[in-house]
Amino acid sequence: METSPLPPHLNFLSSTAYSIITADAGTYMFRENEGCGRIGFILSGTVRVFKEHESGRSITLYRISEGDSCILSMSCALSNPIHQASAIVEESAVVAIVTTDNFRKLIDTSHEARDYVFSLFATRLTDILLLLEEIVFRRMDERLAALLLDHAARAGGDVIRITHEELAEEAGTAREVVTRILREFVHDGIIQGARGQITIMDRRKLAQRA
Repeated sequence: METSPLPPHLNFLSSTAYSIITADAGTYMFRENEGCGRIGFILSGTVRVFKEHESGRSITLYRISEGDSCILSMSCALSNPIHQASAIVEESAVVAIVTTDNFRKLIDTSHEARDYVFSLFATRLTDILLLLEEIVFRRMDERLAALLLDHAARAGGDVIRITHEELAEEAGTAREVVTRILREFVHDGIIQGARGQITIMDRRKLAQRA
């Protein structure tokens, strides 16, 4: 059993065996249609959970960071035989790993673990409902403006290191659509573009477009 410090709301892990791994950016934590043999609890870093279509397009469902876990892995461990989406590390992550057997035992024996899981499911359900609302009711230019503001907030500045392809994957649209909208933003003096990088020039205007 590991003795690595755990966030307070993950202290229930101390009652079972777990291992600690470090995963570099670009590492897949799991892929869609894979079986589930373990559950990861993020101690640091960020992991993006996304759904891919056979056309090659994808959409970001949500991100998990310090203190979080993935409800799709939990669902897979408790009821579904395979993962229904994929997860990839965005920022180098330290993860506590619990086998699915030990996770099921935790759910049976620990009310703290059950409370954590129920709370996480409620949070992610809200995230998915908000995502659905954005897809159905917001124009793509509004969604891209909001995505850029979100990335800037997480980057802590106006320079965002991201490609048009990566933005398209997050938004669940074609790269050509993203490129067209970003050109409009450049024309309006809202952003400047460079290879693999976007700089926000006018946050107020960008927020008005979101």
